[in-house]
Amino acid sequence: MLLLISFLLAVHFAVAQQCYRLSLNKGYPSKIFVALGLIPYFNLVVWVYLLFLPDLSNARKFEQPL
Repeated sequence: MLLLISFLLAVHFAVAQQCYRLSLNKGYPSKIFVALGLIPYFNLVVWVYLLFLPDLSNARKFEQPL
């Protein structure tokens, strides 16, 4: 039982780390996405959400000046 709990915690923190890395790479606030990524069962939703969000650093290139 301890092995199962350890495995689930390791997977949980690995998904939270992926949320952190994706949010940093795409230019989103990393603290918010890490906090959301640490919520059990919600972290997979946040991870998939981050996969489909556009990259903010590229979005700023296409803005037209006023």
